[in-house]
Formats: sequence, structure tokens, C-alpha cells
Amino acid sequence: MTRQRDALVLRDETDGIYVELGQAVGDARRPGDRLEVTGVTGAGDFAPMVRATHVTWEGSGPLPPPRPTTIAELNAGGFDAAWIELEGIVRSCRPATGDGPPPFRPGAARAAPDRSGPEIWILTLAQGDDRMTVQVRNRATPGQLVDARVRLRGVVFNVHNANRQFVRASVQVPHQDLITIVTPPPADPFALPRQRIEEILRFTPQGFTGHRIRVRGVVTAQHPGKNLWLREGNRGLRVTTDTAGDLAPGDVVEVVGFPDHGGYAPNLNDAVFRRVSAGPLPVPFALRTVEEISRQDSNLVEIEARLDEVRKTADGLLLDLTWQGMNVRAVLPPGGARMDDPPWDPGSWVRATGICVPGQSEFSPPSGLWVADQLQLLLRTPQDLAVVRPAPWLTTRRALLLAVAVAVLVLLALVIVSIQARRQIAQREEARKLAEVEFSAMLAERNRLARELHDTIAQELNAVSIQMELARNSARTGTLADVMPHLVTAHGIVRGCLAETRESIWDMRSHILEKTDLLGALRSVADQMSAGRDCAIRTQVRGRARRLAPMIENNLLRIGQEAVANALKHARARTIEVELAFEPARVVLVVRDDGQGFDPAAPRPEGHFGLRGMQERVEQLNGELRLRRGENGGTSVEVAVKVLDS
Repeated sequence: MTRQRDALVLRDETDGIYVELGQAVGDARRPGDRLEVTGVTGAGDFAPMVRATHVTWEGSGPLPPPRPTTIAELNAGGFDAAWIELEGIVRSCRPATGDGPPPFRPGAARAAPDRSGPEIWILTLAQGDDRMTVQVRNRATPGQLVDARVRLRGVVFNVHNANRQFVRASVQVPHQDLITIVTPPPADPFALPRQRIEEILRFTPQGFTGHRIRVRGVVTAQHPGKNLWLREGNRGLRVTTDTAGDLAPGDVVEVVGFPDHGGYAPNLNDAVFRRVSAGPLPVPFALRTVEEISRQDSNLVEIEARLDEVRKTADGLLLDLTWQGMNVRAVLPPGGARMDDPPWDPGSWVRATGICVPGQSEFSPPSGLWVADQLQLLLRTPQDLAVVRPAPWLTTRRALLLAVAVAVLVLLALVIVSIQARRQIAQREEARKLAEVEFSAMLAERNRLARELHDTIAQELNAVSIQMELARNSARTGTLADVMPHLVTAHGIVRGCLAETRESIWDMRSHILEKTDLLGALRSVADQMSAGRDCAIRTQVRGRARRLAPMIENNLLRIGQEAVANALKHARARTIEVELAFEPARVVLVVRDDGQGFDPAAPRPEGHFGLRGMQERVEQLNGELRLRRGENGGTSVEVAVKVLDS
């Protein structure tokens, strides 16, 4: 019987099985006790198991003989809850961390951690290149076990994932008494014969023992509690160790550890060290050719290369370099890379100093010499990267940004030019349409005028011509009475034609209104009509002046023009006042004079169409016309037209 907390491993003459306990069996039960278990079998998380419902103690006896095996057989996954015997060299021995070891079967119910229980120690057992983790209950003695060849007995358990798939095997030893030391370790590991770094894992007829060796070297770099790099002569060595203590480059140390095959060159693992003395800073080896990489693995080297890129990663700063036509990655770990803005510009030529790590290529030769053709550098501090030649201003990145900026500006310029071109095309198209409309209007107006002239003036002139022809013929008689009727008729036709022509001209919009507003047009017309006359014409405006519809402005201008003309011609006025009042809903035009005046109710003389024309224009505007005679003479013409307030 092997017991841990709330679980047991039972073995009979056939095999072993994991048992979950449903009742306490007491701490007095020891390995070798005989038990009778009643329970229910189950598939378990990886291998079959039993959930016990009743356990009966039947006495004690010796443990059954274990099954001899190897680490390679255990890692094949065919063992579970088996009682085995295993032999190997102990590489490390340290107390377990946390709340104690996991239960025998991951996922099974477990009690709260028992901190008062026995100690748990973790051993790493080696058989050649194979490794196995071993848990030892009760106290172990590292000084007696590390580097010793031991034979141990224990129970096999398997680590598996959530899909019931095998991950690795492990062994649990119930007590240190089940560990037999076959070959004890040296009493003082630092008394081992010293071996040169360049001799590690070199060929010997005896082969490699798997035990620790002792080396001495100068420290070139250190990651405390993790890695240490040494140099002896022109050769470097990487050492993995959890020994506490900070070392400085140049310190001379002695290291005892287990030699292992590295990715390219040997490493010294599970090592301990002691400082011997201080020394000068190590000088880096200057790499000149790619062929030198293979001989300088784990050594402190320097190269001159072009810096292509700097990136921040979880592992620190990653720098891409170009050296000898190949890409070199330099890594500055977080402990030495606490900088928000690295002071190196891509494109600079730099001198990089760091630990040489030959690249792990996918191909290695099946036999013979393996020449490394890739390189990585492990920088120690930011001072390991010195700028030899600053980057040119026009770097690749800046050139790319400049090209992008130029492209954006060109695109923006093209967009602006396109918009302007479209706008100009639209303006030209609008101007063309307006020109077509204007030309059509002019053509239509010319046609209308041609018709008007043909139907009115031309016909009347033709009638005048006929009358004049008749008068000429009548003049041959020498009698005035025969000529006068024709002349009177021709004179009447001419006067009618003149009146009709005046009405047609006034119906056309004045060009003055295209250059000024209504008040300005009235003032200009009044000035022209009063030129050379002994009459003063004053104009004024009331309210907020504004432009009106063309039809309203044209008709009001002609009405004012006619009123001023009548005051000058018929009333013989000395003073004329023209007032234009802008009200919210209407506009009022008033023309007053101090002339002879007339009676608005009196009949109009024949042949005078001025007042009739004004009345017709007011009716076209749906306005109101008032004619008043002043108490002291003079006449007032008032026109009111409704407009919309703009």
C-alpha cells in the first residue's frame, strides 16, 4: 500500500491501481500494509481507478518486488500506478514549492493542503539524455544525492491533458529510505579535477559519464538566478544555474555542473558556482567572417553592422542588424532595456557587443562538421550598442513617409484640380445656357419688335406715304384746297404713330434699372428731363430701401417719368418733389409739383395719353392711383403697390 492524503495505490500479484478513499484510514497505515477495499470502478481521467466505499486493514507485510524499468519505457506511457525500480544520476534536488504535490489523479477530489504533513522534495533523475521528475516524501538530503548514482523504488503516475492524452510520466517515492545510493557523489564537488572549456564533450574512448565536471573561467555576462556565461582563453560556455549571487564581468569563478548537448555547443546545466577573484573587463572578440561564428559560441563578441529596425517585445528590445550580408538579431533583455525611446536610429552603423549564439537552422548535417551560418547576439546593457556612423537623414522609413506625403499631396492636388475643373465646366455650362436663354430672349424680342414695326409704324408710314403722294398729285392743280385734306390726314397719322411708338418704348424695361436701384433711376431720369429748365427736382426715400420685382420697378419708373414730364410740360412747375416710401407690405411713389394744376375729374383732351398710360400701368400692378390738386395749386400723383417684405 502506498498512501497520500485521501488516496491510495494498491498492488496485488498482477498490477497496481489508484484508489480514491471514501473514509479515513488513519496516518498509522504504512507502505506494506494489507487492505481490503470495497468500491466502484471508474474510467478515471486517464487510466482505470476505484472509488472506495469501505476499507478494512488486514495487517502488514513487506512491499512487493518492483519492476525494473527505464525512463524511456516510462515515457512511452504504458505504466500507471505501477510499482517500479529505476536507476540513474541525480541532477538536482530541491524542496517542492506551493501547497505540496498534486493528488495522484489530477481532477480527483482532494482535501485542503496539509501543511503539517511530511516534506516533499523534487529530484531530477537522468539516464543519458533522458530525464525524469521524481517526488520524494519526507526529507531528502541534497548533499548526499546530487551527482550520485541511485536506485530508487516508487509509483508511476502520468501527467495528461484535458483530452485524456499523455504528456509525461513521473515517479513518487514514499520515503527517502527507498532510495539506494549506488555511487556516492564527491564529498567536495569543487575538488573535482578541473577541465578546460574547450575539452567539454570531446571524444574519449570511455565516453561521457553523465556526472558533474569543474571548470574555471572569466564572467562575460550573467542573468542572475538563470544563466551565466564564461570565457576561458578564446572559448565561451553557457551555464544554467539557480545559485544566488550577482557577478560582474571580469570576475573569475569556478563552476561545477552537468555537461549537456546544446543547440550547437555544449552547455553546463544544474550548476553551482563560487567566485574566486575579480579581474579586468573582458575584451570582446571581433567577428570578421561568418566562418568564425562556429568557434565563438557563447563567447563575448562584437560586430559592426547596419541597424535596420528596433522593436519592443515581451523579451525586451529586438534589434535587426545586417552584417556580412546576413540578418543578425540582437536582443537586449528587459533588465537592461528600460528605455521608452531607444537612442538608435534605423540606418545607423553600430558596433554591437554581446554573447554569440549561433542560429538554430532547420538543417543539421547527418554526420561530420556542422558549420553554423546564422547569428544571434545577447546584449547585456544599452552601452553594448554604440553608434559608429549616424543614419542618413533620408532613411528608408523617412523616404517611405516622404513618398506617402508626396502621394497624398499629389492626390489632394488632383482632387482640387478636378473639383475646380468640374466647377469651371459647370460655370461655363451655366453661362452657355444663360447665353442661349439671353440670345433666345433677344431673338424673340427682335421678332416681336419687327412684328410691331411692321404692323404699326410701317403700315402707318405707308399710309402717310400714300397721303403725301395724293397731296403731290393735287398740288398740280395749283389749288391749296385740294392739297390740305391730304396733309391734315397725314399729320394725324404721324401723331397717332408717334403716340403708339412712345407707348411701346415705355413698355420696355429701362437699362437704367440694370445699373442702379429704383430711386437712382428716378433721380437720373428727372435730372435728364430738367436739364436746361428753370425747375428744381428733389428726390427722397423713406423706410428701408430694397430692390423690387423688375416689373414693379419698371412700371413705377415709367409712371414717375410721365408725372415729371407732365409737371414740366403742362403745369410749368418751378419745384417738383419725388418721394419713394418703402413700407413692410407695400411701396408708395409720390410726385408733387407747384405748377398750374388741373382738375382730375375734368375730361381729358383728345390726343393726350399720359394719364391713361399711368392708369394702365397701375392696373397691371394691381395697385392704386390717386391724383390730387393742391389748395395753393400744383398736382400730386400717388401710386401705391403691394409687395412682399424681403
